Amino acid sequence: MKKFTLVLGFTLIALVALAAAGLPYWFGMEAEKTYGAMLEQLSGSSGLQFTSKKYQRGWLSSTAETVIRHPQLPIELTAQHHISHGPLPLDRLLQGDWNLTPVQARIASRISLNAAGMQNAPSLPPLSAETTFRLNGDGAMHAEMPPLKTGVAKGGTIDCRGMSVDMTFDRAWRKIRLDALMPSLTVTAPDQREMSLSNLSLHSDTQEGFASYSFGDASLNVGQLEFGYAAERIGLKGFALSSTARPAGDNVSLVIRYTLDEAQVAEERFGPGQLVIEARNLDAAALMKFKNEFDALTHGNLPPAQAGMIVAGKAMELIAELSKKAPEVEITRLSFKTREGEISGTGKFVLDGRKRDIARNPMQMLTAFAGDFELAMPAAVLKRLLTPQIRQDIAAYRQSGALTADDVAHLGPEAMAEIVDRVFPQYLARNEFTRLLVEDGGVYKLRLSIRQGQLLINGKPWHVPAQVALASLGTSDKVFLSP
Repeated sequence: MKKFTLVLGFTLIALVALAAAGLPYWFGMEAEKTYGAMLEQLSGSSGLQFTSKKYQRGWLSSTAETVIRHPQLPIELTAQHHISHGPLPLDRLLQGDWNLTPVQARIASRISLNAAGMQNAPSLPPLSAETTFRLNGDGAMHAEMPPLKTGVAKGGTIDCRGMSVDMTFDRAWRKIRLDALMPSLTVTAPDQREMSLSNLSLHSDTQEGFASYSFGDASLNVGQLEFGYAAERIGLKGFALSSTARPAGDNVSLVIRYTLDEAQVAEERFGPGQLVIEARNLDAAALMKFKNEFDALTHGNLPPAQAGMIVAGKAMELIAELSKKAPEVEITRLSFKTREGEISGTGKFVLDGRKRDIARNPMQMLTAFAGDFELAMPAAVLKRLLTPQIRQDIAAYRQSGALTADDVAHLGPEAMAEIVDRVFPQYLARNEFTRLLVEDGGVYKLRLSIRQGQLLINGKPWHVPAQVALASLGTSDKVFLSP
């Protein structure tokens, strides 16, 4: 009996030992399947091409190499992976890593840029990443790029204080959360123009829903952005862009928000500003069909011109399909504050193709599209916008001899303000944009309406003039400025 007990005990120990020795190899096979599924998922959702170049499976660990390419850019990333098999990564234990949490696999990656086909490509440090696949198939990744300061072509520089990325995902890659942070980045051109940003952060929390559409929240925040020469720097502070996508039956409701704390141009400061846009009744299935077709074209080998024509045709098909559910876009808030007052606006537009066949006759889109937009600007803001043009006209009069140097010398701030007040109505009438505005209690308003293919401005039909000066207030006709 004692001998039988000893044999049974040794047998059980041997079986446990064999199981312990065999488990890492089995987990290695599962890790290889998970690795392949991960590359397939990333290729289908990121717009990049993830290709497995090699995979060597060992007993306790495996090694792999992945090549990451963008279809339209002549660069590629190479990722070298060391994959430690679960349930307890014994190879890491032997190296002193005593993390005893059971896992399917832990992957240490080193990602480097390969830009052999690019001239004067910057030398970037490799990105290190640690990915953990849990026993249930869920996972988490942490990636970091160390600080970088390097020169580029013709004397420019790049100074980056590093970057970090954290991501979690479920087994099916349907629920993904991502957070990225870059403390600061400064790029200096050879001519000393500079672009710098600080506290750049990206957040995304999405879950795949109806028609494989990713619903959830996403945001981009920039603490400060500056660009230009030192003497004429343009800066933005507290810029944020966020979006929220929610299901509404088989449709998507989308809210996009832009906010800005302050904008600075030379010594002038503007802000804060806000723009909120809501889109409703967007067909989720139609949007995903277009995305999949666009991705297929992007990954194909068609000439750019041909691919562009196909994309344009697909876009028309998408618009026709979306119109069947009468999608609408509403500007619920437009506000931009200046020291002279607030520029504000609201609007709503609808594309109602429920009783039209836009796919067969795209011209019907003109009558299917309708909406209104109203913009309001205080008189003081308009005067400030027109003042540079008035100054240019004064300089032109000086050069033509209509004004003497002594006349110009006496144009101080008060005299200039008096001139602007006097000629303001004449400049309003001569500018192609401001002449459309209607004064209402010191506020100038423009109401744009679209009905049955006709554009109305303040209730009256509008016809495109020979030359439209919407892009600049500097196309006004000269107005005689008498002293």
